[in-house]
Amino acid sequence: MNLSVPLGILLAGASIAYAALSEIKNLQVFLSVHAAAIVIGGTLAASMICFPISQLFGFIKVTLGTITGSNKAKQLATINEIINTSIAINDGQPLAGQLDAIKNPFLKESLQLMISGGLDDAELEEVLEKRVEMQNEKYKRDGVTLKTVGKFPPAFGLVGTTMGMIALLQGLGSPDAFDRLGPSMSIALVATFYGLVLANAFLIPMGENLTQASEDDLMMRRVVVDGVRLIKDKKHPLLVEEYLKSYLPPSERNKMRKVTT
Repeated sequence: MNLSVPLGILLAGASIAYAALSEIKNLQVFLSVHAAAIVIGGTLAASMICFPISQLFGFIKVTLGTITGSNKAKQLATINEIINTSIAINDGQPLAGQLDAIKNPFLKESLQLMISGGLDDAELEEVLEKRVEMQNEKYKRDGVTLKTVGKFPPAFGLVGTTMGMIALLQGLGSPDAFDRLGPSMSIALVATFYGLVLANAFLIPMGENLTQASEDDLMMRRVVVDGVRLIKDKKHPLLVEEYLKSYLPPSERNKMRKVTT
């Protein structure tokens, strides 16, 4: 599991909670249903206007993969699958019989395309490179989407604060207006607080995180393209292993399947 994301969110929450407990006497001021409705509802509405719902649900899935660390684990598992496939072919087993055991969908799709026999080496590599490029563009678009959504909460927080100030000014003529001035202003500012926290503690950082995830996914797909090429050229499994090790940092290489010669 990628602990940096949940730890970062917890640290942000702890820092805000500490500041609130230290400086603010009445913490109930933060429990504003109206402020939350304006910020969250307005952000969702603006996001749906800007982007298709399918795209919004798509980056939620990618975000969960980033938090759980499955994206990194998938890269290592993919390399091991390529090595296992290379070993099986080197032992004389047919490639078609290995496809059912392959879990990485891009690797499985690429090997099926390879054994179809309709493409030569150059055409196969061209098709795979195009698919790598298009998928990487999708990942980058998810990151840009999340960073764009991160612009909305502060704006709707300001809307909530403005509405609160309007309500406050309307009541200035009442006898107890002076006594209500401070509490009313604090409630009005809660919406801006919600918007700033939601944007800067989660949405914008996760957008940057998805940008990094797009690089990880690109590397994994490069691994698949190189692995398919090596398998097609019937290279020895030991060469396949050593070649694909280049994509991993030294600390990860000892987790790979070891090829015996």
